[in-house]
Amino acid sequence: MSVTDKWEEEERQEIIELLREQMKVEGRLVGLYENSAKELKSTPVRHLLHMINLDSRKHIDICHTAIEILQGRDVFKEQKGDLLKGLKEHMELEEDSVKRANKMLKSNLISENQALKALIEKLRDDEKRHHNALKKLSEKPFFQIAPSDFTVIFQGEEFAEERYRRSKKFREKREKEAN
Repeated sequence: MSVTDKWEEEERQEIIELLREQMKVEGRLVGLYENSAKELKSTPVRHLLHMINLDSRKHIDICHTAIEILQGRDVFKEQKGDLLKGLKEHMELEEDSVKRANKMLKSNLISENQALKALIEKLRDDEKRHHNALKKLSEKPFFQIAPSDFTVIFQGEEFAEERYRRSKKFREKREKEAN
């Protein structure tokens, strides 16, 4: 293992540890939000705490996914075509939600009530984020590329995906031969 590889591995482990710590913090927050919501009588405030609770749960999933990628887990899906079909419908629904929220924001009833306006803007912004995330997911490869892999950088994603498939096929063949 070269010095550079050792440094990269140390950095990877440090980031994984930070992500695990963040997962613990988010888990504690989930518990605190749930306990606080039980004690409150105000339904709107309980709903607000529930939304924040869901964000903390989402943050746990984000950290978990990042750890899996950093550990080199195989996250490329051979059924990418099937995935893209499903994503297209999701993206259309998210886009419709953004349009609907924008229509609500034009209403005097919403625009004059700052609390309602903030809630609908949050809804719209979340839907925009979802749409953009799904779009990126449909365009990006699902495997790890080393930053020093200049062949992939110059050849592009299609080359990287094909190389990945060949490499995976080769590994599977070697595993069968070994057994």
